[in-house]
Amino acid sequence: MNAAPINTTQPNATKPSATKPNGLQVNLRRTIAAKRRRPFTLDVEFSVACGVTVVFGPSGSGKTTILQCLAGLLRPDQGNISISGELLFDSARKINVPAQQRRAGYLFQELALFPHIAAAENVGFGIRVNGTEKKRIVHDILERFRIAHVAGHRPDELSGGERQRVALARALVIQPRFLLLDEPFSALDDALKQEIIADLKRWLEQARIPVLLVTHDRDEAVALGDRMLLLREGRIVDEQDLAKNSYH
Repeated sequence: MNAAPINTTQPNATKPSATKPNGLQVNLRRTIAAKRRRPFTLDVEFSVACGVTVVFGPSGSGKTTILQCLAGLLRPDQGNISISGELLFDSARKINVPAQQRRAGYLFQELALFPHIAAAENVGFGIRVNGTEKKRIVHDILERFRIAHVAGHRPDELSGGERQRVALARALVIQPRFLLLDEPFSALDDALKQEIIADLKRWLEQARIPVLLVTHDRDEAVALGDRMLLLREGRIVDEQDLAKNSYH
């Protein structure tokens, strides 16, 4: 799925009159018609502060659906979603900010790089400036993730780790308000996974944004996460503190 990166335009989101909470506030319901099993209802309420909140659970429990609702790619049946007090979705008030205006960084499991353009063009696709400034922004993040040497290469000319870094740089270069990671490291060997996680943690220490990470890998969750939500059949059944990685 070659979903276009989300641009940097600030949304005209509705601001509630109450004191603004920090981070993401999520309260959503959506019926999921799963293959080879009975439909079930995703029904979750949680917050995501600065740092990494992990959504952990078996396949088909609704993890990716949560990310898609937050990104604006799916519409919840009911509920509300806000970032720093600004409503992105509210079923009762009929608010649904378009995906391209939410300024969400989204790293898909399949990466969704454009195959016909070079790494630098993939990274720069969502940047809404032109010329020298755009080149500088792209070069800086390619340097930061140690892939400037492959700037002119197409995805099929890159290694698995290089493709992963390009996709991550593309999600981060727009300076997202929040970051969504859907099994982003599942295809990597352990050594390469740890290298990329270390690079991402360094970026997060400066960015200080809410991050939601979906994974099946408990070691990955512990390495990157501050907090873990355990999801089963659309419900959060437990929460664990992984505070040793906190960026607060």
